Amino acid sequence: MGLTVPDAFVRGIRHLGYRSNVEAIAELVDNAIQAYAEHIDIVFGYDDGASQKKPAQIAVLDDGHGMASDMIQLAMMWGGTHRENDRSGLGRYGYGLPCSTMSIGKRFTVVSKVAGGLAKQVTLDLDDLNGGKYTDDDGDTVIPSPCDAQIPDFLTDYIDRFYPDGWNSGTIVLIEKLDRLDWATTLGFAKHLNRQFSVTYHKLLASTLIFIDGDPISPTDPLFLNPSDLLCQIDDDRAVELEPVTFDVAMSGGFGKVLLRYSYLPPSFASIDKNRDAVGLNANERFPVLKDYHGIIFSRNGRLIDCKTKTPWTTFINNDRYIRIEVEFPASLDELFGVTTAKQQISVSPEMWDRLREAGLVKAIEQLRSRVRSLKSGRARTPAIAPTLERSNPRDSIGQSQPTSQAEIQQKGDLSCLLLRTSSGALGINLAHPAFGGGGRPDPIALQGALEALLHALDVSGRERSAARRRIISEILTDWSRSLDPDLPSIANILSS
Repeated sequence: MGLTVPDAFVRGIRHLGYRSNVEAIAELVDNAIQAYAEHIDIVFGYDDGASQKKPAQIAVLDDGHGMASDMIQLAMMWGGTHRENDRSGLGRYGYGLPCSTMSIGKRFTVVSKVAGGLAKQVTLDLDDLNGGKYTDDDGDTVIPSPCDAQIPDFLTDYIDRFYPDGWNSGTIVLIEKLDRLDWATTLGFAKHLNRQFSVTYHKLLASTLIFIDGDPISPTDPLFLNPSDLLCQIDDDRAVELEPVTFDVAMSGGFGKVLLRYSYLPPSFASIDKNRDAVGLNANERFPVLKDYHGIIFSRNGRLIDCKTKTPWTTFINNDRYIRIEVEFPASLDELFGVTTAKQQISVSPEMWDRLREAGLVKAIEQLRSRVRSLKSGRARTPAIAPTLERSNPRDSIGQSQPTSQAEIQQKGDLSCLLLRTSSGALGINLAHPAFGGGGRPDPIALQGALEALLHALDVSGRERSAARRRIISEILTDWSRSLDPDLPSIANILSS
């Protein structure tokens, strides 16, 4: 007798317990990221002649390394993976692909190809499984053999539009017979995907771009410490960062490093009218993030896993939305953090709670609460605009066209911009930008981050990743580098001082 009854097992595994379809799709995104994809596309398909209000098909397309034919079959098995117990990426057990797809629809197809190879596919249909289609002569249930891929028209059209150099390698997971959709419309599903993935993958979107029907997902740091995030720029309110803390946890074969990040927000942070609370129509676009990620955020290998509102010492209440805490840990510490197979939640061990306490987490929560209370009571204020720098500041040698007053900066645009136009029309550096610390010496780390964000924006703006576009960008960056060369020693001297 076998270990399981296959059709009953598959019917039961459909109820594995994903919080929603969004978490199920996240499993497929994790696989694509681990396959070194640069682009991941979530694409909706519709029946011919039917309304495009509700999808009939959902596809997750990536440009990763792809899989050989035999690997496609292995990937479709429950527990089938070549990364068994791998701690370097996002997946470990090999349950994500079949569990996530079957939790949404009764039929899924995996299409994949490696560079220089042909696209092959395998399909698994729950109705066919119940009908005995996958039973061999010995009575065993087997995964069908791969065959030449037949990519649906809506996906070939999408590839033609957004992959101008062609789809050279990668994987497509196509889900059909969608009998367990949580949202009645494509619009609702896409909205929730965008809002959740922008936070879940905010640290990974710099290296892997995620698109929903061609629209890019922008990163959202739930601690609001990344000045390039869109939600950090909607007004002048800014998060205030506390010093991060790291500590090592001993384990077999080495150490696992845990990082604690902290920030607190002004009470007006989620308000449109800064003189009133963020209630009802006065709540801005930041409010859903504060509400959904309220407590201690836990991230594993750069991917957000869970948010806990209760600890052994305290429970987070509504007023605590303005304090932000993140615990980042590697997959090597999965057992201590109690990561579930579906990577949806954690169950922190008593040992790890003790380590977090020793690292100052309890005192940090008290300090954050105290600062927010002070801001609310008016005993302390966080200025929305950084103070103006004096012209005598030695950094003026970087460029002589900087704005000379805060009023001039305000006239020229967003204070979060690193570069802007002065009254003379020249391109200048905004000395009120956070990269310069709002006064005094520049912050080298923040300045480096700002410049990297600028270069990243140049590199990924638009979806055209053609050879011609890459060549143009390369020529621009080379020209910029040559132009900067004479001034680099003076910049280095200023930063070192």
